[in-house]
Amino acid sequence: MSTFDLDYLRTWIGKSRTDEDLISVRHSKLMAATVDYHQSNIRDGDNLPPLWHWTYFLEGVPASELGLDGHPARGGFMPPVPLPNRMWAGGRVTFISPVIVGSVVSKASSILTVNYKQGRSGDLVFVTVLHEIKAQHGELLIREEQDIVYKESTPAKVVASTLAIMPIAQFTKTYSPSSTMLFRYSALTFNGHRIHYDVDSDITVNPTRYA
Repeated sequence: MSTFDLDYLRTWIGKSRTDEDLISVRHSKLMAATVDYHQSNIRDGDNLPPLWHWTYFLEGVPASELGLDGHPARGGFMPPVPLPNRMWAGGRVTFISPVIVGSVVSKASSILTVNYKQGRSGDLVFVTVLHEIKAQHGELLIREEQDIVYKESTPAKVVASTLAIMPIAQFTKTYSPSSTMLFRYSALTFNGHRIHYDVDSDITVNPTRYA
């Protein structure tokens, strides 16, 4: 814990931001093409398939404002955790009402928790972010919590052994994405996160870059 101040990082708890987006047919059809879903099922007024909201509300941060890991430079909405690797560790999604293709919806995001753990790979900081997606008249459509983990650079085999420990799901489906599908999905979500294309994902970082 000598490399960062957890109490300081926790001052980000409660920080929030809002966004608005059009659930466009064109963007949904590009997603359908990416995962081989019938594009004829995507029309104005249809329900957006579950989890496709991830392809909307794209930040579009200029390259000059990105950190070395491809994420927006830290210290804005997300706390400035001085650990080099950042990953989406998991989350919980509640689908309350359908998101309608062709509608304008809003998303309110806020920092719920900032916690420290000592793992096999070293220091870990978990930041949980709450996202609430609402229709224009205020109806809550989706409530989602995302757990973001910040960690030290470690060999890939250590990361793999850590991710293998997962709870047993009530329903499962095995899906083997191709490199082409992953590339197209990253493009569709405007995702330049370095872990998506850097095999070893080891990054040498000067912590002051994120101060």
